[in-house]
This record gives sequence, C-alpha cells and structure tokens, in this order.
Amino acid sequence: YEAADQQKQLGIYGAAVKVAMIMALITQAFRYAYEPFVFGKSKDKDNKDTYAKAMKYFIMFTLFAFLAVIAGIDVLKHIIAPDYWEGLKVVPIVMAAEIMMGVYFNLSFWYKLIDKTIWGAVFSFVGCAVLFAINFIFVPKYGYMACAWGGFAGYGTAMVISYFVGQKHYPIAYPMKDIGIYTGLAAVLFVAMLWHPFGTAVLDTVYRCVLMMVFFVVMFRREHMGEMFQKLPVVGRFFR
Repeated sequence: YEAADQQKQLGIYGAAVKVAMIMALITQAFRYAYEPFVFGKSKDKDNKDTYAKAMKYFIMFTLFAFLAVIAGIDVLKHIIAPDYWEGLKVVPIVMAAEIMMGVYFNLSFWYKLIDKTIWGAVFSFVGCAVLFAINFIFVPKYGYMACAWGGFAGYGTAMVISYFVGQKHYPIAYPMKDIGIYTGLAAVLFVAMLWHPFGTAVLDTVYRCVLMMVFFVVMFRREHMGEMFQKLPVVGRFFR
C-alpha cells in the first residue's frame, strides 16, 4: 500500500474496531470482577468446579453479546461515519478475538494459583509472535483484514496452549460438551445472520434478532434460568 492508502486502511480499521469494543468492555468488566473472586475461592474445596462453571457462563454470555452486536449491526454502524462502513467486516473477527482473550484470561489463573507465573510470559510471547508474524507477512498485501485475523490467531494460540498446559499442571474439568454446543450454535446462527433475506435494513435486523433470541431460548432452557429468575423480586412471579 502507498502511504495514503496505509492511512486510509488504518482509519477504516480504527473506526470499525469501535463497534467491536462492546465486547472488550464486557471482557474488561469480567476481569475486574473475576480476579478477586478466584483468589477468594482458592482455598475452598469446590473451587475447581466453580472455575469451570464461571468459564461456561462467561462463554455463554459473551457469545450472546456477540450475536446481539451482529444482530444490531445496521443500527450500531451509525456510531461511525459511512465512509468507514466497509471495515465492518472485521467486527465479528475482532469480537471473536476478544472472547478468546477473555477465555485466556480465565484460564490464566492456574499458573497464578500454583505460583508458576513464568507460564504467563511464555503464552504471551507465543501469542504475540503469532500476531506479529501474521501482521508482518500479510498486512502489506491484505491490509486491515490481516490485522484482524492476526489478533484472532494470536489470542487463539495463547488460549489453546494455556488450556492444554494448564490441564497438565492444574486440571479443571471444564464442561467442554456444553461449551461446544453453545459455540457451535452461535457459529451456525452467525452464518445465518450473514444472509440478508429481505434486502431492507429493518426487516433484516428483525430477522437477525429472531436468530439471536434462538440462542437465548436454548441457553435459558438448558441452564434452567427460569429457576434463577424466580428468586428475583417483582419480576420473579413472571417465571413461575
């Protein structure tokens, strides 16, 4: 890319990422709340079971947030100028990367709890190396799309190796079946959201919102959330 094109690419990517920052805010809020919780539970007998449940619920709700952003993309895109809308195709990639970063953060407590924090440096180095390599090789040709995929690959690599090494040193029985079901369902619904059956922003948004609610209903029924909502004041009676 020429210098002018480089600045254009940077501007488009920076603007589009603003839409994806919704996911970053969710993961950041989780980080602030979860770290003191983990260390507070570290001496409890059921701590590993609690960590496993926390992982499942984090993935469930971030996937729902992911689908919610995609469902409302025709509304959310108005927070940036129309000149930058061509960059919206990076939004799902960046949000998926943010989810993996959150999962990696969730996984990272095993080496803190056993005082082996050197592993954190190793995982971060490998993830950064993957990100840098992809950016260095592909950004000159593919522009900001390579940057988005670089972050996706970097966080994904750190997440995967942290999981497998962690299972060796501090095994936790994560509910992989449930996580796989929710991830697979979200992926299928996301692909369905890429279709624009009506050709108008309003009707297509309604269509995507219906798909988003499919995920919510499945999540609601599988996790028996009605029982939880029954305990809430005022609104609880609507779930009995």
